[in-house]
Amino acid sequence: MYPQSHFLFSFLIGGIFAKFGIFSWKIALLVGLVGMIIDLDHFLNFAFRRKDYDLKDAWNACVVNHFTGRTFIHHWIGFTLATVLIIWLFYQNTIWFWIIGLGYYSHIVLDYAKINILKIRGIETIREEGFVMRLSKFEAMLDIFLVIGILLLYL
Repeated sequence: MYPQSHFLFSFLIGGIFAKFGIFSWKIALLVGLVGMIIDLDHFLNFAFRRKDYDLKDAWNACVVNHFTGRTFIHHWIGFTLATVLIIWLFYQNTIWFWIIGLGYYSHIVLDYAKINILKIRGIETIREEGFVMRLSKFEAMLDIFLVIGILLLYL
């Protein structure tokens, strides 16, 4: 999934908690940002492996050349370490517990859940300023529904 999908999904989850008064909409926004920022590990992995620190090169390597850019954060060891950190945060600072916990877990759910149950196929290739984006029709529809969900929560 692309960064906007991770942001929207995490923000929607945070928005649900904000709607119930668990925390504020500002915290929900931070949950969305954490859900998106987790994918910086793709860039870091690319930069360390290839000794190339150009964001455009890293982006296109992942999108076009299918560079496997996941680090331990996206695997069981990262899941375990993140869970330990999140449990520790629960006892230290509940706001950061919610921000990191909801951001991380919503990101992982979106990465690993097979949510395209309708089997919507098709990909649109978008090129802008040298960046290539291959957006699936499913992900575009998901983004639209996430935006609608966020708007409905906010109104």
